[in-house]
Amino acid sequence: MAYAGLDVGTSGCKLLVYDLDGRKLFKAGRKYSETGTGGHRELDGAVVLEHVLSVLEEAGRNCPEKIEAMSVACLGESVVCLDEKDQVLYPSMLTGDSRGIPETEELCEKFGREKLFDVTGLPPNELYGLPKFIWLNRNTNVIKKARAILFYEDFITYMLTGERKCSYSAAARSLAFDIDRLTWSEELLAEAGIRVEQMSEPAAPCSVIGTIRPAMASRLHLSPDMKVVAGGHDQTCAALGSGLIDEKGGECGMGTCEFMFMMMPSPLKTPAMMQNDFTCIPYVIPGKYLTSLEVTTCGILKNWARENFLRGIEDLSRSSGEEFFSCVDRIAKEARSEILVLPQFGSAGNPDLSMDARGVISNLTIHTKPEEIYRAILESFAFQMYLSYERLQILSGVGIEQIVATGGGAASDLTLQIRADVFRMKVCTLSDEEAGTLGCMIMAAAGDGAYESIADGIRKAVHIDKEFIPNPDMYGFYEEKFEKYKKLYELMYNFK
Repeated sequence: MAYAGLDVGTSGCKLLVYDLDGRKLFKAGRKYSETGTGGHRELDGAVVLEHVLSVLEEAGRNCPEKIEAMSVACLGESVVCLDEKDQVLYPSMLTGDSRGIPETEELCEKFGREKLFDVTGLPPNELYGLPKFIWLNRNTNVIKKARAILFYEDFITYMLTGERKCSYSAAARSLAFDIDRLTWSEELLAEAGIRVEQMSEPAAPCSVIGTIRPAMASRLHLSPDMKVVAGGHDQTCAALGSGLIDEKGGECGMGTCEFMFMMMPSPLKTPAMMQNDFTCIPYVIPGKYLTSLEVTTCGILKNWARENFLRGIEDLSRSSGEEFFSCVDRIAKEARSEILVLPQFGSAGNPDLSMDARGVISNLTIHTKPEEIYRAILESFAFQMYLSYERLQILSGVGIEQIVATGGGAASDLTLQIRADVFRMKVCTLSDEEAGTLGCMIMAAAGDGAYESIADGIRKAVHIDKEFIPNPDMYGFYEEKFEKYKKLYELMYNFK
């Protein structure tokens, strides 16, 4: 039996098909580009749909096994507004789009930050949906004309099945979803001129949304019996695909940004959690919640380093045929320095969320080598995450014993060893690097009854590949350096 996970992201979509033991049977993907200038970041929903359908058709024609069911993981916050004929009315605003900043302040003044956090589990910020919906309503007629307002998960599943249902984890990115009642907040949606009936019906984890429409199945050469099961926000799906099943583990998705998710047995929405920008969102396991830590500039900052001061190493990698980041990791492996980097180059995650932050590189000398700065950048990701983790432990009691690393950044052994040494805990990678689609597959199979439970799916399909054990010889070095990092952070995180 075969089950599929579809990941719809900011820069592309990919479909993976698995058997019940987690073995890949088929993979296909497409790339697309965002648009926008002057602080606007946008995605054309019609273009995304075209590429998604192309991927599904490729699977329908070439996958060696019949796909029984599939789930969708999607980028967060962004919505697609459709008219009465299911035509896209306006480009989707992406995370990082500058629109919504004054609207966020207005929401806080009217409702209070505490109430917004208590209802939604999200510390109010312009990166979430509602402030952008308000901007859209004030500056266009899109909200008024929209028959349906959908996240990319329910947009794709609606086009496939004709049913408008949205997972709790995707809905929770809106800043307008009541995480206690698991329903839309009519009061908050009304601030953007949105009626509840314009939004999709919230759907429980692993619930069957519907069966693919006959015409769509024929067009895409997919089974007319294929079910579509509720998926979710891509980071939440990746947490499931990493095997996050209890409070002892953490999942760290390493990509353009870095998110580390930890599970909580009940919702925790204290003022201190809000002040440190710690989220509280529904997990795919019923009755469980996730909180997250974020560093916003990881992949971007590594690419910045490559383009600006690692040209010599790039020339070396090109001449030797070695992949660039493998080459620079090898050179930086033995580097030790007092260099400190604050990685907030333009934006910042926890514990002080900001879309307008500034970074720092300190302790440079005329003898500083490029690889020393590069290693300090990798250390900064670990330090910033650990600084937030320390605060979270104090505020919530959440404590983990192991981290599973996923995403493109998890390909770096040096990054993972630094993380193990700073956190003083084991860091693991998976045999399948596509944790988001694997998590979707587990939900699809569980929703179809092929697994007894999500836990059963994790046991059968999630497999550990590498383990990185903390090196006691590095404890003293990183303990001293981390204390200096905290002092630099307190001095400089808000300096412009």
